[in-house]
Amino acid sequence: MELDTVRKRLLIRSWRRGTKELDLILGKFSNNNVSKLEVTELDLYEQLLSNDDYVIYNWLFGKEEIPKNFYNLIKQIQKSMYR
Repeated sequence: MELDTVRKRLLIRSWRRGTKELDLILGKFSNNNVSKLEVTELDLYEQLLSNDDYVIYNWLFGKEEIPKNFYNLIKQIQKSMYR
């Protein structure tokens, strides 16, 4: 699949979550970063978005331990929350 198509899909999925909080957090992150991500990073971000909102929310706000494969990505998203 073409990278532009993947990036557009991830932008839409980031802005159309189930909760307004994650819409804003992930939408802002994707607007600023998806165009810069490499293929492997895009795959990882897509895997992250496949999780339920409450799980992602709990990882972002330290209520659950972050899985090793998502740790760096979650930290990047957390940094973008405060910019």
